[in-house]
Amino acid sequence: MATFAELKKEGIELFGDVGAWAFDEWKILNETFFEGNNKPGAIYWGLTPQNKSLGYYSVTENLIYLNKNLMRPVYPTNVLKWGIRHLNKKLARDVLLHEMIHQRIHQTGGWAGETSHNNERFVGEVNRIAKLLGMDVKAEVIKQKIIAEKTTWHVEPGCLTLKELYDFPYSSRPDNYYYVQS
Repeated sequence: MATFAELKKEGIELFGDVGAWAFDEWKILNETFFEGNNKPGAIYWGLTPQNKSLGYYSVTENLIYLNKNLMRPVYPTNVLKWGIRHLNKKLARDVLLHEMIHQRIHQTGGWAGETSHNNERFVGEVNRIAKLLGMDVKAEVIKQKIIAEKTTWHVEPGCLTLKELYDFPYSSRPDNYYYVQS
């Protein structure tokens, strides 16, 4: 198993400053939210499987993919450039944190439930991390109920929807959060 230093070196060789940033952020997030207990794995920038999400965690490889679309143009330009200057760091940090939740759950026994998001362990991590982030949100496992003789997914009042669970924490941020300089 590769060490953090070896993985970071590979990340820098493959992705330059953006690779270094991802590993530095992973280390900070690991200490802040997971007591340093997540085991490091590779972090790759590119297309996520099926190119449907901003991030993806591969349980078989302990590999986090971050979508290259986390880069944004710096105007004036008409082309998307690759580099740390173009990285939406706030959004990329939240996507990385989301994938680290999956990493944590996998490395501590996995999950059982409807999906990798709609299960007791993921919901528990969302509630725990939301408090640490100062977010006033609540998550519960979403269950099917029969309402008016139809089976439907029922979200308890005041709880995150399935889409919001899939996109936590970025679904729970204020609208302009990612575009205000900090």
